[in-house]
Amino acid sequence: MEDTWGIPGPTFLAIYAVLLVFPLVVGVLWTIAVKLGRKAPRAAVSGPQPTVYELAYLAGGPDRVVDTAIAALVERGTLRVSSSKQLQLAGAEPADPIERAVAKGAKPGYNATTRGMRDRLRMSGPMQALAKGLEARGLVVVNQAPRIRRVVFFLYAAVLVLGVVRLFAGLGTNHPIGFLIPLLIAAGVATLIARSVKNKKAGPRPTSEGNRILGSANSALARERKRGIPNEPAVGGVGPGLLLGGAAAAVALGGLAFYPDEELSEALIPPPIPGGFGGGGSSSGGSTCSTGSSCSSGSSSSCGGGGGCGGGGCGG
Repeated sequence: MEDTWGIPGPTFLAIYAVLLVFPLVVGVLWTIAVKLGRKAPRAAVSGPQPTVYELAYLAGGPDRVVDTAIAALVERGTLRVSSSKQLQLAGAEPADPIERAVAKGAKPGYNATTRGMRDRLRMSGPMQALAKGLEARGLVVVNQAPRIRRVVFFLYAAVLVLGVVRLFAGLGTNHPIGFLIPLLIAAGVATLIARSVKNKKAGPRPTSEGNRILGSANSALARERKRGIPNEPAVGGVGPGLLLGGAAAAVALGGLAFYPDEELSEALIPPPIPGGFGGGGSSSGGSTCSTGSSCSSGSSSSCGGGGGCGGGGCGG
């Protein structure tokens, strides 16, 4: 009896076992390479001081940007919060594209809660433009994690399909396939796991320069609070050495839990999703400060086909 595909059963089983590990190895090595690349020295980044929304993106991604715009508009009186925690437009639409997108969403008929705003604006045009600007300046890098997960999933799916085809080929030629079944089960489980994590959201990846700027801004905000600088709205760039007063800067660096008004802070922070661990962003109510940065206190922060089993194996 000829071997299925000309490959003896034991040989195919050995090859298949290696293929089961191959996608995982690819994913791990790719992830390590990306991390090493982020740690590589980079030239100093030139350009204007980051705006409060650029700092918010570095600190917590798109969701934090939306939170910051909400904080700025509420502080200026352009938005107000109803008893049902819906945001309502109370003034003229602002000129800033991020703020204008938020203001347009605070109209009757929209889910104008903080979570609704985040969901609607996460992939909006102004947000994409903000992210591309930061990437062009070398302050953030494209997050490779979703791409790595997709590749690992498709590799495992291919391995599973190969095993199933071998299984039916072995059955069709009456070859023993007993030892192939456990490996097929393992391939099926691995494919299901890879599929479950394939579409997980991930936040931005600041470069070393982006983390440096973010850390400097956190330190500057902490120093200004210690000196008792009035909580006045910040205008224009808010980089190191400039005043970081205002609710927008506090929320950009610390999250909605840092909003100066405790009652408004509680009204703006979205309730936890029942049975879930929150959205895929990194902009919860608490702070997500970068390594080495300092945050002020006052909120919850966290800086096969052979013959028999003896000669040909049982791999189909």
